[in-house]
Amino acid sequence: MALPESLRKQLSWLGLPALQAAKTAVATGVSWFIASDVIGNSIPVFAPLAALLTVQVTIWDSVARGLQRVLGVVVGVLVAYGFARLAGINAWSIGLVIFVSLLAGRALRLGQQGSIQVPVSALLVLVLGATTGGYALDRVLDTVVGAATGILVNLVVVPPTQVKAARTEVNAFAAALATLLQGVAQSMSLPGADLAAHLQQARRLSDDTAAASLAVERSDAATRLNPTGRRDRPEVQKLQAAVATLTRVERAARGITRALADAPSSWRPPDELARLLTEVLATVAGELDTWGARVTSEAVPGGPPGPVGSPGTSVAAGALMDELYHDTLVAARAREVEPETAAIVSAIALDAHRISQELAAALDTSAAALPSWRALFAP
Repeated sequence: MALPESLRKQLSWLGLPALQAAKTAVATGVSWFIASDVIGNSIPVFAPLAALLTVQVTIWDSVARGLQRVLGVVVGVLVAYGFARLAGINAWSIGLVIFVSLLAGRALRLGQQGSIQVPVSALLVLVLGATTGGYALDRVLDTVVGAATGILVNLVVVPPTQVKAARTEVNAFAAALATLLQGVAQSMSLPGADLAAHLQQARRLSDDTAAASLAVERSDAATRLNPTGRRDRPEVQKLQAAVATLTRVERAARGITRALADAPSSWRPPDELARLLTEVLATVAGELDTWGARVTSEAVPGGPPGPVGSPGTSVAAGALMDELYHDTLVAARAREVEPETAAIVSAIALDAHRISQELAAALDTSAAALPSWRALFAP
């Protein structure tokens, strides 16, 4: 008996959070065992705490959180020791140690986790270290154990690369752009249609832009340091380049709707010019729909790269668009066409032609290289 679609979606949504919770639980338990039973700390509470904060959805984020936390604790311990020897514990020394710790975390660029750990560790070591022997060393060891355990658990239970989700969002972005242009084309052929209404639809595309960019960024982070991520790196690079292309397309599509919104309310080109402009918009909408399906198609492992930006159907579509673009500009220069109408039609046709050229260009994946180690400490 098949499960209802709504239930399947709920179970698939629960899959990743449940896996994340299980990995975090295992990491905290193992880190407590190592710190308590192996190292011998009496109250190793900072080991599971470090593991809890280290286990993230991606291995890259886990390594970043772990390194930030460990370095922040070490710097905080060093600051506390320096002030304990110079000034002891009093109101002004505590205030000063927090001031110096905050500046140290920022100056060393330890990231969000590391920067906050510097003053927290310095304060705890300064106050508790005076009454508890070996507290500073125990805190450093517990943090190292917890961070290392969290990273190790994420390496053993490899998180998904989230390429499928990124592919879905990019495809949805391309489809939304194609729908917008197709709607504009249909409005051009309908007398009395509100051409200015498409500008609001174009403005709402910013949500699709943000969703696609965020999904690809998450997938990019998920493939970093991931043992299985190497095979998905080319796909992520292609999706990153696709988002960049669609962002440029979105600007051109918004230019089309802006030109229509700025036109007089009664504006309509002559029938033949309107027909050509409608065909231009419908053609580029079809190109965009086909391009989105190709660029987000799942690549066959070990197979040849996809046809995006390669000769074939994209060349034929580009030639057709070039011909339509030329015919539209020629028709706009006809003697019976008013200058204002010619200017509006030419601007719309130019933006549509730019979209076609963007889609015909090969995707540039050279800028999607893995980040340097300094990116581990990014805020």
